[in-house]
Amino acid sequence: MNTSEIIQKSILIRDYLKYFNDHDENKIDTELLPVPPFKISNKIKLIIIGQDPTIRHKERRIKIDTTLNLDKSGALKTYIKKICEILKIEIENIYATNVFKYFYKFPPADKLEILQDHLAPNLKLLNDEIKSYKRAPIITLGEPVLKLLIKKDNPQKMTYYWDYNSKTKKTNGKFKYSLPEENLVNRTIFPIPHQPSSNKEFYSKTFEKYLSFIREKI
Repeated sequence: MNTSEIIQKSILIRDYLKYFNDHDENKIDTELLPVPPFKISNKIKLIIIGQDPTIRHKERRIKIDTTLNLDKSGALKTYIKKICEILKIEIENIYATNVFKYFYKFPPADKLEILQDHLAPNLKLLNDEIKSYKRAPIITLGEPVLKLLIKKDNPQKMTYYWDYNSKTKKTNGKFKYSLPEENLVNRTIFPIPHQPSSNKEFYSKTFEKYLSFIREKI
């Protein structure tokens, strides 16, 4: 799928949900267009999946032109570049997209049940979107995305995959990933904390170890 097709389908999904299944607690915002994926090259070696583009500062949303703001310098791009550096992948060879490409009035992770209710058509679009890159491993950003994409009978906590020991507050190093049959994209998924959470002590100390684990697996 090209970017134009993705955006057009996202608009159709957004407008359908807005008309038939909007939620008073956090309505879909149709004032801004959906945000396109980040793609520079056709040689895709890594897919990064975020949740949605709705940042808390509403006035800044109009400045979001690309998924994860990867067309601009900033903390998030620096974080993604660090991931790519450890994985020995150029940022030009990643494909970054969101499960939900349109905006909500408020960050929807505050009401994750709304995203669950709106997931089906957006998940279909996501799967159609990434099927051209079947060999590329997938990284998910943040635990809310993990909860959306992992099947309910499988672990949905980031700490499970990072093998967190609650007694020592460190990892035991037996890292894991989600197998294709355990998730809704039917692909190998490696969960990574979103950039703000990566500063928490456990994640910051374990970050390079888990990324090294990913590098060994891909």
